[in-house]
Amino acid sequence: MVDKLVVTLPLPDAVMVMLRERFDVSAWNEAEAIPETTLQDWVQVSDAILCSVGNPISAATIARAAGRLKVISTISVGVDHIDTDAATAAGIPVGHTPGVLTDSTADMALALMLACTRRIAEADRFVRAGAWSESWSAGTFLGKDLSRSTVGLIGLGPIGQAVAKRVRGFGADVIAWNRTSKDVPGVSAVSLDDLFERSDIVSVHAAMTSDTRHLVSAQRLASMKDSAILINTARGGLVDEQALINELDSGRLYAGLDVFEEEPLPKESPLMGLDNVVLAPHLGSATAATRQAMMERALANLEAGFSDEPIPFCVNPDVYKKL
Repeated sequence: MVDKLVVTLPLPDAVMVMLRERFDVSAWNEAEAIPETTLQDWVQVSDAILCSVGNPISAATIARAAGRLKVISTISVGVDHIDTDAATAAGIPVGHTPGVLTDSTADMALALMLACTRRIAEADRFVRAGAWSESWSAGTFLGKDLSRSTVGLIGLGPIGQAVAKRVRGFGADVIAWNRTSKDVPGVSAVSLDDLFERSDIVSVHAAMTSDTRHLVSAQRLASMKDSAILINTARGGLVDEQALINELDSGRLYAGLDVFEEEPLPKESPLMGLDNVVLAPHLGSATAATRQAMMERALANLEAGFSDEPIPFCVNPDVYKKL
């Protein structure tokens, strides 16, 4: 019997050819997220799910697949889009892709910092509009020096530490908050509220959980310095987006955002009309080498799941204690 696989997102043709050679594939190829009703219909007769961020795998979906589904494999490190408690209760291992996107995501955070401090997106729009020849002075698009900034990192996991290494190379002072005590050379540990008050740039690198939702709250945003910058390459739900929009709309803060509470970012989002925010479509891991490594790990998880072996990159290893 051929193993049946549900793919919940469009993938490159070369990857799909490889998957179809190995599996009987039901694939969602539209730009919008797969409807949950469609996903639930497909998983009832499938053995595995290959998904990514933006493709929620709910408890209801898992319940429809329980008894047949052998593995859920996501092409991401974060698994907040999957109900892992429901998967564990159903005896389904969940695989992810850790350890291969640290540097790419850290580079993205640094790119957003530089884009914001030097106002690159604004300057690009200015030149493209033909305004350079019409309006220019020595005070146009004055920015900030990263080397003279205090950078506050929320989260000191592998990505947060990689960002610390990069900004220290620019000469910035680095302070950080982590949920558990962590000693990182060259980084001063501070309270979360102190971090927001002291930082010229706040960069978010925490995991998304029920406890960290809106960790970047309206109160903490209000406590930031005038003209401070918020960078988010982690998860959109970590930030109270409406509160951030209010601060940006007032002109008080700047931001560089690679993630949002709703993805894709709705066309009607007020963020679209603001000049003091740089927007990117969740590109943290978007390099050819990193995406290839992520795909390889996701496929390794699939193959192990189909072979009834412990998957190599498992977020709920306790599932094997129940087998």
